[in-house]
Amino acid sequence: MKTKTSFAIFVMFSLMMSSTSVVYAAPTVSIYTEKEIYSYGDFLTFTIEVSEITEDLAILHIIDESGKSSSAIPIPITELKTVVPSPFPFESEVYPLGTYTLEIQYSDSTDTTEFELIDSGKFLLPIGTKQVAVAWIKGDISDTFFMKFLISENPTLFSTEQNFEPENVKIPYWVKDITGWWIDEKISDKEFATALEYLIKVGIIVV
Repeated sequence: MKTKTSFAIFVMFSLMMSSTSVVYAAPTVSIYTEKEIYSYGDFLTFTIEVSEITEDLAILHIIDESGKSSSAIPIPITELKTVVPSPFPFESEVYPLGTYTLEIQYSDSTDTTEFELIDSGKFLLPIGTKQVAVAWIKGDISDTFFMKFLISENPTLFSTEQNFEPENVKIPYWVKDITGWWIDEKISDKEFATALEYLIKVGIIVV
Protein backbone atom coordinates (compact mmCIF):
# COMPACT_ATOMS: atom_id res chain seq x y z
CA MET A 1 0.00 0.00 0.00
CA LYS A 2 2.82 2.31 0.92
CA THR A 3 4.52 1.57 -2.40
CA LYS A 4 1.39 2.44 -4.38
CA THR A 5 0.99 5.69 -2.46
CA SER A 6 4.60 6.69 -3.08
CA PHE A 7 4.24 5.93 -6.80
CA ALA A 8 1.05 8.01 -7.04
CA ILE A 9 2.74 10.94 -5.31
CA PHE A 10 5.72 10.63 -7.70
CA VAL A 11 3.42 10.67 -10.76
CA MET A 12 1.50 13.70 -9.49
CA PHE A 13 4.73 15.57 -8.74
CA SER A 14 6.09 14.78 -12.19
CA LEU A 15 2.93 16.04 -13.87
CA MET A 16 3.06 19.25 -11.83
CA MET A 17 6.68 19.83 -12.82
CA SER A 18 6.01 19.21 -16.50
CA SER A 19 2.98 21.52 -16.54
CA THR A 20 4.90 24.38 -14.93
CA SER A 21 7.74 23.99 -17.44
CA VAL A 22 5.51 24.71 -20.47
CA VAL A 23 6.63 27.92 -22.20
CA TYR A 24 4.35 29.67 -24.63
CA ALA A 25 6.44 31.17 -27.45
CA ALA A 26 5.74 34.79 -28.33
CA PRO A 27 4.69 35.54 -31.92
CA THR A 28 7.67 36.14 -34.17
CA VAL A 29 8.02 38.85 -36.82
CA SER A 30 10.31 39.37 -39.80
CA ILE A 31 10.68 42.18 -42.33
CA TYR A 32 12.38 42.40 -45.70
CA THR A 33 12.39 44.83 -48.64
CA GLU A 34 11.58 44.14 -52.27
CA LYS A 35 15.06 45.32 -53.30
CA GLU A 36 18.38 45.94 -51.56
CA ILE A 37 19.11 49.13 -53.52
CA TYR A 38 16.65 51.95 -54.28
CA SER A 39 17.08 55.18 -56.23
CA TYR A 40 15.34 58.53 -56.13
CA GLY A 41 11.96 58.10 -57.78
CA ASP A 42 11.59 54.49 -56.65
CA PHE A 43 8.79 53.39 -54.34
CA LEU A 44 9.80 51.45 -51.24
CA THR A 45 8.00 48.14 -50.84
CA PHE A 46 8.55 45.84 -47.86
CA THR A 47 6.96 42.69 -46.48
CA ILE A 48 6.10 41.85 -42.88
CA GLU A 49 5.65 38.20 -41.90
CA VAL A 50 4.35 37.05 -38.50
CA SER A 51 3.95 33.62 -36.98
CA GLU A 52 0.46 34.36 -35.69
CA ILE A 53 -2.10 37.15 -35.79
CA THR A 54 -2.79 39.02 -32.56
CA GLU A 55 -4.69 42.22 -31.87
CA ASP A 56 -1.42 44.17 -31.81
CA LEU A 57 -0.28 46.63 -34.43
CA ALA A 58 3.14 46.31 -35.97
CA ILE A 59 5.22 49.43 -35.28
CA LEU A 60 7.71 50.54 -37.92
CA HIS A 61 10.67 52.92 -37.56
CA ILE A 62 12.84 54.09 -40.45
CA ILE A 63 16.38 54.85 -39.27
CA ASP A 64 19.01 56.65 -41.34
CA GLU A 65 22.79 56.30 -41.21
CA SER A 66 23.14 58.90 -38.46
CA GLY A 67 20.78 56.94 -36.25
CA LYS A 68 17.92 59.41 -36.66
CA SER A 69 14.61 57.59 -36.48
CA SER A 70 11.25 58.44 -37.97
CA SER A 71 8.13 58.69 -35.86
CA ALA A 72 6.45 55.40 -35.06
CA ILE A 73 4.41 54.16 -38.02
CA PRO A 74 1.56 51.79 -36.97
CA ILE A 75 0.71 49.01 -39.43
CA PRO A 76 -2.38 46.78 -38.96
CA ILE A 77 -1.62 43.07 -39.22
CA THR A 78 -4.53 41.00 -40.51
CA GLU A 79 -2.60 38.37 -42.47
CA LEU A 80 0.47 36.26 -41.75
CA LYS A 81 2.14 38.04 -44.68
CA THR A 82 1.58 41.76 -45.25
CA VAL A 83 3.04 43.60 -48.27
CA VAL A 84 3.34 47.34 -47.68
CA PRO A 85 3.95 49.63 -50.71
CA SER A 86 4.89 53.26 -50.09
CA PRO A 87 2.42 55.79 -51.56
CA PHE A 88 5.24 58.23 -52.35
CA PRO A 89 8.61 57.81 -54.08
CA PHE A 90 11.98 58.64 -52.57
CA GLU A 91 12.78 62.35 -53.02
CA SER A 92 16.15 64.02 -52.45
CA GLU A 93 14.49 66.80 -50.43
CA VAL A 94 13.26 64.25 -47.89
CA TYR A 95 15.70 61.35 -47.96
CA PRO A 96 19.50 61.85 -48.04
CA LEU A 97 21.61 59.20 -49.73
CA GLY A 98 22.88 56.31 -47.65
CA THR A 99 21.88 53.14 -45.86
CA TYR A 100 18.56 52.91 -44.07
CA THR A 101 17.29 50.44 -41.48
CA LEU A 102 13.69 49.32 -41.17
CA GLU A 103 12.89 48.21 -37.63
CA ILE A 104 9.61 46.41 -36.98
CA GLN A 105 8.14 45.60 -33.57
CA TYR A 106 5.24 43.24 -33.07
CA SER A 107 3.99 41.53 -29.88
CA ASP A 108 7.34 41.82 -28.06
CA SER A 109 9.28 40.62 -31.12
CA THR A 110 11.60 42.78 -33.21
CA ASP A 111 13.31 42.42 -36.57
CA THR A 112 15.33 44.71 -38.83
CA THR A 113 16.40 44.92 -42.46
CA GLU A 114 18.52 47.37 -44.45
CA PHE A 115 18.47 48.94 -47.90
CA GLU A 116 20.68 51.47 -49.68
CA LEU A 117 19.41 54.66 -51.33
CA ILE A 118 21.45 55.92 -54.30
CA ASP A 119 21.16 58.66 -56.93
CA SER A 120 21.00 57.07 -60.38
CA GLY A 121 20.51 60.42 -62.11
CA LYS A 122 16.88 59.67 -62.97
CA PHE A 123 14.85 62.73 -64.01
CA LEU A 124 12.07 63.42 -61.53
CA LEU A 125 9.22 65.90 -61.33
CA PRO A 126 8.31 67.26 -57.87
CA ILE A 127 5.99 64.99 -55.92
CA GLY A 128 3.08 67.48 -55.90
CA THR A 129 2.97 67.72 -59.69
CA LYS A 130 0.70 64.70 -60.10
CA GLN A 131 -1.90 66.07 -57.69
CA VAL A 132 -2.02 69.31 -59.71
CA ALA A 133 -2.20 67.32 -62.96
CA VAL A 134 -5.18 65.34 -61.65
CA ALA A 135 -6.95 68.61 -60.79
CA TRP A 136 -6.23 69.89 -64.32
CA ILE A 137 -7.61 66.75 -65.96
CA LYS A 138 -10.80 67.10 -63.90
CA GLY A 139 -11.16 70.70 -64.99
CA ASP A 140 -10.66 72.12 -61.51
CA ILE A 141 -7.81 74.35 -62.70
CA SER A 142 -7.19 76.10 -66.02
CA ASP A 143 -4.63 75.37 -68.72
CA THR A 144 -2.82 78.58 -67.77
CA PHE A 145 -2.62 77.70 -64.07
CA PHE A 146 -1.35 74.21 -64.87
CA MET A 147 1.41 75.48 -67.17
CA LYS A 148 2.42 78.22 -64.72
CA PHE A 149 2.72 75.60 -62.00
CA LEU A 150 4.88 73.34 -64.16
CA ILE A 151 7.26 76.17 -65.04
CA SER A 152 7.46 77.62 -61.51
CA GLU A 153 8.19 74.22 -59.99
CA ASN A 154 10.56 73.17 -62.79
CA PRO A 155 12.39 76.31 -64.00
CA THR A 156 14.92 74.27 -66.00
CA LEU A 157 12.37 71.87 -67.47
CA PHE A 158 11.62 73.63 -70.74
CA SER A 159 14.66 74.43 -72.87
CA THR A 160 13.00 77.25 -74.79
CA GLU A 161 15.06 79.94 -76.46
CA GLN A 162 13.92 82.56 -73.98
CA ASN A 163 12.17 82.73 -70.65
CA PHE A 164 8.44 83.26 -70.85
CA GLU A 165 5.53 83.89 -68.54
CA PRO A 166 2.56 81.86 -69.83
CA GLU A 167 -0.67 83.78 -70.28
CA ASN A 168 -3.92 82.51 -71.80
CA VAL A 169 -2.41 79.07 -72.38
CA LYS A 170 -4.29 76.73 -74.69
CA ILE A 171 -3.65 73.01 -74.33
CA PRO A 172 -5.39 70.55 -76.70
CA TYR A 173 -7.75 68.24 -74.86
CA TRP A 174 -5.92 65.11 -76.04
CA VAL A 175 -2.84 66.17 -74.05
CA LYS A 176 -4.83 65.07 -71.00
CA ASP A 177 -4.57 61.50 -72.31
CA ILE A 178 -0.76 61.76 -72.25
CA THR A 179 -0.96 63.24 -68.76
CA GLY A 180 -3.16 60.33 -67.68
CA TRP A 181 -0.55 57.85 -68.95
CA TRP A 182 2.05 59.64 -66.86
CA ILE A 183 -0.14 59.65 -63.74
CA ASP A 184 -0.73 55.90 -64.22
CA GLU A 185 3.06 55.45 -64.59
CA LYS A 186 2.78 54.15 -68.14
CA ILE A 187 5.37 56.74 -69.15
CA SER A 188 8.19 58.20 -67.06
CA ASP A 189 8.59 61.73 -65.69
CA LYS A 190 11.22 62.38 -68.36
CA GLU A 191 9.00 61.15 -71.20
CA PHE A 192 6.11 63.32 -69.99
CA ALA A 193 8.31 66.40 -69.62
CA THR A 194 9.89 65.84 -73.05
CA ALA A 195 6.44 65.53 -74.64
CA LEU A 196 5.28 68.82 -73.11
CA GLU A 197 8.50 70.54 -74.12
CA TYR A 198 8.07 69.36 -77.72
CA LEU A 199 4.41 70.43 -77.87
CA ILE A 200 5.38 73.91 -76.70
CA LYS A 201 8.27 74.12 -79.18
CA VAL A 202 6.11 73.26 -82.21
CA GLY A 203 3.27 75.50 -81.06
CA ILE A 204 0.67 72.84 -80.30
CA ILE A 205 0.58 74.07 -76.70
CA VAL A 206 0.19 77.81 -77.15
CA VAL A 207 1.76 79.92 -74.41
